[in-house]
Amino acid sequence: MNNKLKKEIGLFVATALVIGNMMGAGIFMLPKQLAQVGGVGSSIIAWIITGIGAMTLAITFANLGSKIPKSGGIVDYSKNAFGDFMGFMTGWLYWNGSWIGNTTLFVVILSYFGQVFTTLTNSPLIGFLFCSAILWTFTYINIRGAKAASKLGTVITVFKICLFVFFIIIAAINFNKDNLMPMFPADRGVQTIPLTAAITLWAFMGLETASITSGEIKNPEKNVKRSTILGIGISTILYILISVLAMGAMPQSELAQTSAPISDIIAKFLGSGVVKYLNVAIAISICGTALGWLLSTARVAYAAGDQGIFPKAFAKLHPKYETPYIALIVGSTLVNIMFLMNFIQGLSNAYNFIVLLATISYLPIYAVTTIAEIMLLRKKTQKLSVLSIIKSSFRNIVGFIFAIWAISSAGGEAVMYGFLLMMLGVPVYAYMKIKRENTNDTTNQGFDDESKAS
Repeated sequence: MNNKLKKEIGLFVATALVIGNMMGAGIFMLPKQLAQVGGVGSSIIAWIITGIGAMTLAITFANLGSKIPKSGGIVDYSKNAFGDFMGFMTGWLYWNGSWIGNTTLFVVILSYFGQVFTTLTNSPLIGFLFCSAILWTFTYINIRGAKAASKLGTVITVFKICLFVFFIIIAAINFNKDNLMPMFPADRGVQTIPLTAAITLWAFMGLETASITSGEIKNPEKNVKRSTILGIGISTILYILISVLAMGAMPQSELAQTSAPISDIIAKFLGSGVVKYLNVAIAISICGTALGWLLSTARVAYAAGDQGIFPKAFAKLHPKYETPYIALIVGSTLVNIMFLMNFIQGLSNAYNFIVLLATISYLPIYAVTTIAEIMLLRKKTQKLSVLSIIKSSFRNIVGFIFAIWAISSAGGEAVMYGFLLMMLGVPVYAYMKIKRENTNDTTNQGFDDESKAS
């Protein structure tokens, strides 16, 4: 059976995937989080710093995805540049970070729907069944093919952008520049820029989406790079507009205390009657993000399985739809187990920690990939010297430093748990390596016996 995925994703849909995966549930809480830690001035500066840093990283993924167009390509980048262990660790961190993070998306979807349909949150069993039904519906759509999943995700992403534009218009009409003053308050001035930037950085997770699905993108040599840059550019503009206009539409003290900043700002000017409709709209928009992340999560597991550093079952394609259905089913099963923990022990209380753990899983991959680009795409005839490497790889070095800074800004606890997640992968890698070597030994023995017999 052909072990290659179908190329069914065009430029528009690929761009929508990048935007949809980046602009997930977090954007709806960002105005509040920024108001709590920094002033307007530090927030704007933070967006500029992280926007430039994210674009630097994105160009790395865009270049590699264009030159090495394979779905789940981040595994190939690390493996080809640094060997099997680094390839495994890249797949391990990204896959675990993704399915763990996917859980929070469905919890947030439930919370927004639950504000309108209270039975969903009042009854743990009904809430569990509701989340499970959405999860497996999206899983089935992904099994049917990237084309079906990405097209539905594109429709929801367009809907989400329309929702943001609606908010931007309402906030702009009711903008009060007095709410922005002082730009740098004494207790939340320039000194808060590092912490504020750490918050805005999380909004750019998913910037690698196009390179993750590059094996299924039409004309990847051009469209991976275009969709990545377009997706990040559009997202960054929307992020800055939403943040600044939210700060101008509501006093900082109120914004820092609100539980749903975007909904509350719209309700403040249009009346509380619109809130239930907004909650449904927000829940639907997050569904698009969940759909896209299920796709990305499975592609990394598929690539690792195809390389033999994850169990081969992950690389198995559906006989009819030619999608990595085992990877999709395993990932969704793990998410479903997390749902059960949520409704038994209250996983929603650990939402922020889970998001941070998922994010800290991606950052080492970003750092490693910047250096992998140097090793994989440099000209073989290039003269090797410290100065020539710095000159030709300046962007990569900046991206590497930015990723390391982002890891350090996540805080000691998050870094510790990220390190523990890495260490848990070591025995898994050892098992897979031993199993692969035993398989090779058996194969070689078979060849030797055949040679003797002949």
